[in-house]
Amino acid sequence: MLIIKNAEKENLKDIAKISSENFSGLKNIKDAEQWIGCNFLAFPRIQYFIAEENGKIAGYIEWIEKGGFRENSVWELEQISVAKDFQGQGVGTQLINKSFLEVKKYTEKRGAKLKAIEITTGTDNNAQSLYKKTLGAESECVIKNLFRGDEIIMIARFE
Repeated sequence: MLIIKNAEKENLKDIAKISSENFSGLKNIKDAEQWIGCNFLAFPRIQYFIAEENGKIAGYIEWIEKGGFRENSVWELEQISVAKDFQGQGVGTQLINKSFLEVKKYTEKRGAKLKAIEITTGTDNNAQSLYKKTLGAESECVIKNLFRGDEIIMIARFE
């Protein structure tokens, strides 16, 4: 059974390994560990969630609150990655759906209203349909030659 929960410090090496396997900019495991470790320390602005099945981490998602702790909160789905052995099994969908509810609860608990979710991804990334299906995100614009090529900005609006 797949469980989605907040990541803990002891999960960071597994998160870095999955990140290193799936993102060209983090192929070096030491760089991935450093990047994820420093982001993890930025809680609650940056929040990591993991998908765990039978004690093994199947994937993770990273959310970042943008622009300060505003009354109308904007979050970015910064990164999501699923371990190779678990891809194509709905792990990404569950990670988004369940962690999004937690981010929304956190935002409301501190007295804010969720205004929007921002997602930046490669124009060739098939995950665009996942973001549309799970969050209702729509394409807003394309930025030429940003990270590994052209990137699309998608926004899910909640007001």
